[in-house]
Order: sequence, then structure tokens, then C-alpha cells
Amino acid sequence: MKVLIISGFLGAGKTTFIKAMSDILNRDFVILENEYASLNVDEDILKEESGLSVWELTEKCICCTGKTDFALNILTIANSIALEYLIVEPTGVGYLSNVINNISQIEYEQIEMLAPITIIDPNCFFKHIDEYPELLTDQIKCADTIILSKCDKSVDIDVEAVVSKVKAINADANIISKHYSSLPHASWEEFLLRKRDGSIEIPKIQEETEFESISVPNAEFPSIGDIVFFLEDLIRKRYGNIIRAKGTMGVSDALIRFDVSDGNYAISQADPESKRGCVFIGDDIKAGDLRIKLLPISFARPGFGKLRKAATK
Repeated sequence: MKVLIISGFLGAGKTTFIKAMSDILNRDFVILENEYASLNVDEDILKEESGLSVWELTEKCICCTGKTDFALNILTIANSIALEYLIVEPTGVGYLSNVINNISQIEYEQIEMLAPITIIDPNCFFKHIDEYPELLTDQIKCADTIILSKCDKSVDIDVEAVVSKVKAINADANIISKHYSSLPHASWEEFLLRKRDGSIEIPKIQEETEFESISVPNAEFPSIGDIVFFLEDLIRKRYGNIIRAKGTMGVSDALIRFDVSDGNYAISQADPESKRGCVFIGDDIKAGDLRIKLLPISFARPGFGKLRKAATK
């Protein structure tokens, strides 16, 4: 389970950002909210508007007095839910450094912290940092990404001045000064891939497995019984690992259609005007044995090719 902390001062827009991230990425998040008051209004907003699963921890700050309950909540979620991402929204008056340290105590194979995000409202940033310098400095200094949340509603605010102040506190932070609604989808995905050391986890790409493909244009058998014996040998891997085969072959004066898939086969009479030909797909195909079995000596050699298929994991 990967844990993403989204911090920020009271009213910065954390809940709105989380809702937007859920809508855009369409992931099955669980939100662990820490509300300083006994009533958690944001929980209802997230549940009703986004359908998200929300765990709440009220009245105790997860930075200090409630840190034990907080750790137990995370462990409970990790051990009881098959979950990929847990979003932690601390109270707006919580120190981000303390939240990080508390989660660090319980990190193990199943719990990994992602690079934290801090949300800032530029409209009241200078006022808040003057009134609560230690708190806001901590939230900025300990974040990997700083997002200015209400740039689209700013009035007479020098956004560049806000950015300069943030850079002075955390020169290494990734600062997003345009409203996040304009972010491309890849940037939202990156929030869930960026590790605490700043590196980006490369998503696993399905490896490709190369299969052989052999085509036989003019297969013939003396009788239906010979076709059945051949198909039985085929699914028993007498001719290699054939995972798919189909086609139409001649039997005396008739045409017979066959289909092989998942270790089973079926045969039926084909239309007399059907085109004759067979295809075999798999690996370690014994092409020579197939040619001897299917083709009279006078027929042309079958063609060979390659087929790519995404491996199933």
C-alpha cells in the first residue's frame, strides 16, 4: 500500500484537490482524514460527491496526541483492505514533519510513503505565514510538491512573489503555480509514482512474448478418423506447444473445418467453396513433423512468420 500525504493550512483546499484527483484518475482510493474538531464535515463531502471510502480520526491531532491511533489506523487499513493507495489528509494545523515521522515508524514491505504534497492558498499565504511561520514553513519544507490551489480565483495577488517565498523555504520543491485543473493526465499520475527521494517509479510494462506462426495452405487427410487422431496428438503437444490452431483441410472429396483452443478441438463440415488452409500458433512448433503429416510431397512448403502477443501475468 502506497501512502500519499496531502497537507496544507486550514482552508487551503486539500479536500477539493483530493476530490479532483479521484475524479481525474478514477482510482479506488481510501482517504484517512484527521479533523481537529469532533465533527468531520469534509468526510461527508468526499463520500457524497466522489463516492470515496473515508476513514476519520477526529479530535486528536495525528502529529502529536493522536499519533498512536493514527499509526494503528494505517496498519489496520493495510492489513484488512486490498488497497493500492491510501491518501492521508492531516488537519490543517498539523506539522507535516511529524506526520512523516509517525508513518516512518510503521513503514515496511506493505506500507510505502510517496513524496508528500502541500496545498497553498496564495490569496492568504503571506498573512498565514506571518501569523504561523513555524507551521507553514514546516509544511513547505517537508513537501516534495507544492501546489497553489486557488490561482483561478486570485484577486490582486502576486503569484510570483508567493513562488519566490516558497522557493526560499524549499528550493528543491516542485512548485505548481498554475491551477491544477490545467494539469495533463500524466502529471496527476506522477503524484502516485513519485517516491520520497524524488525519483519516479516507472510503471511496469507488459513484456512481449514471441510466438511462432506456421501456415499450411493445402493440408489433406485420408479420413475423418485421421483428422481426429491428428488433433488429439496436437493438444497433447506432439507437434510442440500449439496454443491456437484453425483452418480447413481436405478429406477425400470434402472439406473439413477444425478449431483448436485451450486444449480442446472441434470439427465440422466446411462449405465446398471454402478456401483450404491451416494456421498453427505457439512456441517450439515442430514444423517439419507438421509438414510431413499434413502435406503430400508435391505440395509447396508452408510459409513461416512471427506473431507478437502481450504476455498475461
